[in-house]
Amino acid sequence: MLLASSLGLSAQADVAIVLLTIPDLLVNLLLSGGIGIALIPAMRAADGRHAAALFWQSTLVVGGVFTLIGLGFAMSPELWFRVLAPGLDNIGKMLEGGVSYAMAVAIPLTALAGVTTAALNARDRFFVAGSGTLIFNLCVIGGLMLAFLFEGEYLIWLCAGILAGTVLRWLSQWAAMMHVGLLGKRLGNLNCGWLLDVAMIKSFAAGLAAASLLILVPVVLRAAASWLGAGEMAAFNYAIKLVELPLAILITTLATVAFPRLSEAHSKKDSVGFDRFLQHGLRRSIVLSCAVILCGWPFVDSAVALLFGMGRIDQAGLAHIATLTQVALLSVPWAGISGLAAAALNARLQPVRVLRRTLSVMLILPLLCLPGLWLHDARLLMWALPGFHLILAFNLAWAAGGVCLRPGLLSSRTILAGLLAMILVAVLASIFDVLVIAPIGDWSPGAIEFWRVGLAGLSFFVVAGVGLYALRCSEQSQEK
Repeated sequence: MLLASSLGLSAQADVAIVLLTIPDLLVNLLLSGGIGIALIPAMRAADGRHAAALFWQSTLVVGGVFTLIGLGFAMSPELWFRVLAPGLDNIGKMLEGGVSYAMAVAIPLTALAGVTTAALNARDRFFVAGSGTLIFNLCVIGGLMLAFLFEGEYLIWLCAGILAGTVLRWLSQWAAMMHVGLLGKRLGNLNCGWLLDVAMIKSFAAGLAAASLLILVPVVLRAAASWLGAGEMAAFNYAIKLVELPLAILITTLATVAFPRLSEAHSKKDSVGFDRFLQHGLRRSIVLSCAVILCGWPFVDSAVALLFGMGRIDQAGLAHIATLTQVALLSVPWAGISGLAAAALNARLQPVRVLRRTLSVMLILPLLCLPGLWLHDARLLMWALPGFHLILAFNLAWAAGGVCLRPGLLSSRTILAGLLAMILVAVLASIFDVLVIAPIGDWSPGAIEFWRVGLAGLSFFVVAGVGLYALRCSEQSQEK
């Protein structure tokens, strides 16, 4: 909202998006990728002393590697921008005032936060690690608000907020580490030899590469959008971020929580428990995804107007972002399925298989983007996002097999009745919107967008509640 109101759809907004993309890209790679895939199963199976030694060794290696990467960014930031936004011009003038140095410090701190996040998740401590994004975003918002109040350089204040966010996120996780027994009372007692063996390094490399390919999809789309004109990259970013919000809160967390438990079930050779955890996750992912689409699609325009309509974006720009968001919203269910299927494969210590499957689909992405670029159509370009996740979901589900391929996953009468009830509630909400809210919009207190978004939120809680209740009833009847 602050970016949209301050910078609108401009070239400077595009640069701000790239600056936010760099730490965001790293934390997603390290949280969902190599470090988590390699460390969580190992820490889950190790005793306290070996787990603490593994944490310290990982911190040393990751901190050293990403310090070198940060120095590389400080020396040549234009190179990063040419990769992430090849269509932008006059980048050097916008990176003055210590912007590149602040980002260079933020890069290793973000990587170290990835190590502490993996360690906390391995101990089922999800709250502090999950709050890291909140801490980071609040600092970024604070920087932008200071830029607005003091009428300063937005990019300089933005990077100050990014740096403060990375520092506070890492320190908060470090404080939480003191309560999970992974720091060790005395470093001298952690002399367990070098625990980062070849198998773990291969697992890290494969997991990092697979997550890199997946996280790069929106980055590639934003980079491609930069060829469609000034401001298109920002429009794509706003649309994708709106979709990533429910995806991260409701869907991705299912895979994050399931992965340590799937790893433990696999290490204990508990195939029944493994399938049960995976089945629970898949069912809830599908139900919540359906709720997001049913209650989000009809009201996207009001959400966009409410969030971005107070600044420099005109009505045509708001309508453009809303259209892109509706298309991107269709990727939510497929992203949920592919995330849980990848978690199952990684828990079985098969990250290379995830990498190969993801790479094969990634090679199709340029073909999916080509029609939008060829016809200079932003909406057609955005269709590459749900198309990619659809193909990836089927590919990873086929590789995972088992529960992922069972036709009876949602065939219970109770579940089917719940899905029909979800659709009915969503239709009634849309009818109420057309027959009640729209006619009284001119004289109702407050903006009509506020009431429509409130209706969307209320209907979502009802729709999701109905679906989850049907799932619980079905699972209880199966247990009996």
